[in-house]
Amino acid sequence: MKAATNDRILLADAVAELIEALHQKYRGIKTKPTPPVEDEDFTIEIEVPPQFSLEEVESECHKECINLEDRYNVYILPLVMQREAEKG
Repeated sequence: MKAATNDRILLADAVAELIEALHQKYRGIKTKPTPPVEDEDFTIEIEVPPQFSLEEVESECHKECINLEDRYNVYILPLVMQREAEKG
């Protein structure tokens, strides 16, 4: 039972680091957990404001997730999407 608890703690730490790193680099992004996809440990939806390049943020997300995978042995899948510009 302790192993499962430790795995959840490691996953929570990794997800918190990912979210913090992204919010530091890209102000105004929104993140939310989504149902797991395939065999990933965690899937997160990342909504990017229109002032940021979707491709840049997506690339940065994947780099960060690979780094976290190496450090924590967890698999996080980022689902990155562009938020539509507000009409006004």
